Amino acid sequence: MELHERLKKLRTDQKLSVYRLSRISDVSENHIRTIEKGNSHPSVETLEKLLRPLGITMSEFFRDDESIIFPSSYEKELLQAVRKLDAKKSDILLLLAKILGDELP
Repeated sequence: MELHERLKKLRTDQKLSVYRLSRISDVSENHIRTIEKGNSHPSVETLEKLLRPLGITMSEFFRDDESIIFPSSYEKELLQAVRKLDAKKSDILLLLAKILGDELP
């Protein structure tokens, strides 16, 4: 999937209008539309501005895995909370999630 297609899919999957993304990213609506149509390529700075409010990093965005699933708003909030934890607390939380999901051997 091309960059412009991925960006549009990410935005629409999160049910964000171009207008709303423009307001929260500080990138003009016209520029976003031009990028999503494939008529323009964003600078690294612009792409970061667009991805940040969508809750995805540059490395996640450029993964080659086409089956990437973009997080819901709930998953995004959970991920942001986990990223604030230290390693020990993250390990404990992961263990708890596995116990609750019955994924332990």
